[in-house]
Amino acid sequence: MRETWTARMWRGQTIRTRSDVVRTEHIPYRPAPLTYSLAALRWSLWTVGMLAWGAIYIPAAGAALALLVLGGLLAGSWGLVAAAVLASLAGRLWARFWPVHWQRWGIGRAHRFWRRLRYRWSWDDVLAASGVKATDARHNISVPRLLWVSLGEHADALHVQLCAGITPATLAAQTDALASEWCALEVRVQAHPWRPGWVLLRVVYRDVLADDPAATAGPTDFRWLDVGRCEDGRRWWLRLMGTHILIAGLTGAGKSGLVAGIVKGLCPAIADGRVRLIGIDPKGGMEYRMYSELFYMLAYGTDDALVAALEAAADLMAERANQFGGRIRKLLRPTTTWPLYVLLVDEIAALTSFIANRELKERASAALNRMLTQGRAPGVVVVGCIQDPRKEVLPMRDRFGYRVGLRQDSPDEVRMTLSETAYDRGARCDLIPEDCPGIGYVIDDDGARREPVKVRADWVPDAELIWLAAQYPAPTQVDVPPLAAKNRTPVRATREDKGRAA
Repeated sequence: MRETWTARMWRGQTIRTRSDVVRTEHIPYRPAPLTYSLAALRWSLWTVGMLAWGAIYIPAAGAALALLVLGGLLAGSWGLVAAAVLASLAGRLWARFWPVHWQRWGIGRAHRFWRRLRYRWSWDDVLAASGVKATDARHNISVPRLLWVSLGEHADALHVQLCAGITPATLAAQTDALASEWCALEVRVQAHPWRPGWVLLRVVYRDVLADDPAATAGPTDFRWLDVGRCEDGRRWWLRLMGTHILIAGLTGAGKSGLVAGIVKGLCPAIADGRVRLIGIDPKGGMEYRMYSELFYMLAYGTDDALVAALEAAADLMAERANQFGGRIRKLLRPTTTWPLYVLLVDEIAALTSFIANRELKERASAALNRMLTQGRAPGVVVVGCIQDPRKEVLPMRDRFGYRVGLRQDSPDEVRMTLSETAYDRGARCDLIPEDCPGIGYVIDDDGARREPVKVRADWVPDAELIWLAAQYPAPTQVDVPPLAAKNRTPVRATREDKGRAA
């Protein structure tokens, strides 16, 4: 009985009780004056609390309120009028000459505070009208409980406790209704970072990623690269070391732009010899030959050259693994002696599916599988781009730990690229506009970041890539080795051959 009471007390909140089910002798009786007095006291306390909170949260409103109170106390009604005029004039001058600070500390905070009140005021009605409700054995209707709200400049995070009978999928199915009610661009359901049974509702009001990004130079790091922005305004740090990266998207979605951002972040380390780029360009060099001075090895043209470069990279990985054996378990910090190898594959499907020669196709797939399964510890990172993420085209897609889903055609492709539940959790790659290349969603399996994050890569123009290639050339460049002959397995000797040998 105590467990049932605790569950009803803390999981969800009852918004309606059917009086025809509850026993009449248990219905409390209160006189009308007492009921009205309690309601008036409750609303008075709530109003005073909200005014005090608003005055603290909005400095401009707090200063204006203090000025009004001071004017009324000192000079009565005329002082109140003078204080109102003075506060209005000060706000007008503030917005006129310091618009950034006015937006940050004045009107921007007022809008966010109004959003908080709207969440609290409409929560029960919106969820009940959307069908996110549960009914217990006594016909009490309950909805998830809104615990607190974390306000942001362009997006808010609502911490919600689910009630019995409501799952995150139930809430995710009604995100469009919630976005329509709150006049938001989108609402996404995410797992709560530290409490099971809770969820995080992310309400986005402005897509800051729709603005054209400007590339910014960041510090060179091998574990994380600054390649763009997240939707909340933070920088997008792409994880490089210790994983493999898959970039999936349609033509014009921004795959080459993201690769250019990765290359830009690695340029100082390339010039120092701590990073070696190996490029494989099935398009005849149209993507990578523009800045070929940055590559340790660059393969383009024939299928033989592409497969030879893949096998050469796999052999480098195996050779380093043998050198590390018994001394080093994992390459933690690249040096000029032990550089980090980054393999860039422009269209990985050209190696796994589009090669006409079956033997070459099998050798390419074998080399890729070797690096995807064994390259993490020796310091070999594979960055692959693809348009069609199906298993028939890319059988080893699950071996990429860091996945970026750019603009795609259908929800099925989103699930293939990111995860089975990514689309239901808000990764709507099929709704990305065509005129916004570089926008996508990220899932980091190896980094335990399973929630999709909306990002946009910074744009790196061709002129800047040419300049970077001239300023940060690779100190060592090698040609693609010739394709080695495949070692065939010797045929087992028959009984007649054994007899002749005897």
